[in-house]
Amino acid sequence: MTFSEKIKTRIQAEKQLLNPKIGFSAAYLEVQYLFSHIKKTPELITKQTTAALLDLIRSNRFASRKQAFFLYKEAAFALAHIPGDTKHPLAGFTLFKLQDLLFSSRGKNHRAVSEALGSLPLKISGPDIQRTDQDDILEISFDALLFHCGDPDINTMHWHGRTLRFTLDNGKIACIKFARSKENAFELIMETRWLYFLKDNPPCLKSTFKIPIPVRINHKSLFRLTNLPDLILTNQALYSEYLAISFIAEKEYFLYPNEPGPGDQQDNIKEVFQRNAWLLGRLTAKGIIHTALVPLFHNRVQQTRREDQGIYNWEQGGRLDKWLESSKYPNFAKSGLRDFEHLVSIKTTEKLRHFIGEHILGFILVVGSFFRNKAPEKKGFDEKGHPVDTRNLFDRPLFSELFKDIVRLYYKGVTGIQLKTLDRFLDDTLIDRLIENMGIDRHMEETLRVQDQNNMSDSEFETFLISRGYVKSMLNHIKKGQRDLVLNTGPHLGGFNQPISIPELMDFLFCLSSLCISDRYIMENGLKASLN
Repeated sequence: MTFSEKIKTRIQAEKQLLNPKIGFSAAYLEVQYLFSHIKKTPELITKQTTAALLDLIRSNRFASRKQAFFLYKEAAFALAHIPGDTKHPLAGFTLFKLQDLLFSSRGKNHRAVSEALGSLPLKISGPDIQRTDQDDILEISFDALLFHCGDPDINTMHWHGRTLRFTLDNGKIACIKFARSKENAFELIMETRWLYFLKDNPPCLKSTFKIPIPVRINHKSLFRLTNLPDLILTNQALYSEYLAISFIAEKEYFLYPNEPGPGDQQDNIKEVFQRNAWLLGRLTAKGIIHTALVPLFHNRVQQTRREDQGIYNWEQGGRLDKWLESSKYPNFAKSGLRDFEHLVSIKTTEKLRHFIGEHILGFILVVGSFFRNKAPEKKGFDEKGHPVDTRNLFDRPLFSELFKDIVRLYYKGVTGIQLKTLDRFLDDTLIDRLIENMGIDRHMEETLRVQDQNNMSDSEFETFLISRGYVKSMLNHIKKGQRDLVLNTGPHLGGFNQPISIPELMDFLFCLSSLCISDRYIMENGLKASLN
């Protein structure tokens, strides 16, 4: 095809897309042609090309078509490809037009633009943390390890999940964190590597981040403990080889931001949320991702038979399982971020948009749990069978302030600039929707399918039901695998196998996550809204 023929064909494709009578299939073909044209001959792209693609996404001509999202996505990714060449004269123009469309669009169009902007490659590459052999283990007695921890008073011993905490004379705490499995032991030793790295490379020198110090003996940080007290031997949640790491932390390490306390907590709570949002944003900007700010699940009960292990994917907008339980012990505290076994180093930003959304979602859930924890006994249904209404526990102005502070500080941590466009995509009614859905326990039910029951042993089935409120005498009337069982295990955000009850929150996360990436891309490449 000659040069003039290429131009003629491109112009024809643009005209076709702008034709209001064009059919869905024809539009898809024209978009595909223009996308290939953008990739092969970017020098021929004009403002008319971008205008045709923008008009297609902006319009609602195909909104009723089931496959419309894929058409919009193809068009949005075609446009996002132009800024990929930052020297292209339309790079800045196209990128800013896409951002404008991000603020103004809804539904399928909005998600398509968000995914396209979120796919822009950033100059972020995490550090190479020294890996070590899982078998690099020191066998040591429990008492000997305590001696190396500072010889704490055994009477101060207290469990935090699978971590034993002891109080030291200097006011700090010694912690022994046990592995849940053989595989988890490797994650624990990587946690010690992260602790050493962060101690030498803090994400922000001006912000308080009290990073624990690992206990190292004979150049080893992973221990196989022997001569253990019964308190540990009877803990069924621990791996049978009793592999563990140990570290010295500040006492604030276990002071969670959503725990109720005496007096007016507002200033303290705001400071903790603000600082941790900033720190997490700074870590993310350095390619260090915390993958479990809070544990998020779509369906915990089906973890063993689902390919995704029941883990929550916010982009799918499904029901969020046991949101209040997930928020109980967040991995940030008054000392700063915590639980470093969940840190990973990324070398590409392909999945960064997902992690950004997950981080903000985790913060928002913990904010909601802060208000619910003022009266933790109020949960589920009342004596008349009505959903418990705890909206009176929520301080709306404080909720709104915390929400906006978290978003702004996290965004600044990632991008390095102030967020000046929040009012363009945050509707204050989202705060009301969050309070309504977090404050009223409409969704309490979980279904234990026959298939899931049959995957359990009899003892696992019994333990499962008891953990969800059944008493031993009731189990005589229940036969495993006979029928689906409906259990009240919430509150959840959304009904079982249904969408999340706050879809507006997912729209917000789509917008914010792609904005973080596209604004960071603009800053990295010095793009401007030229040719506007």
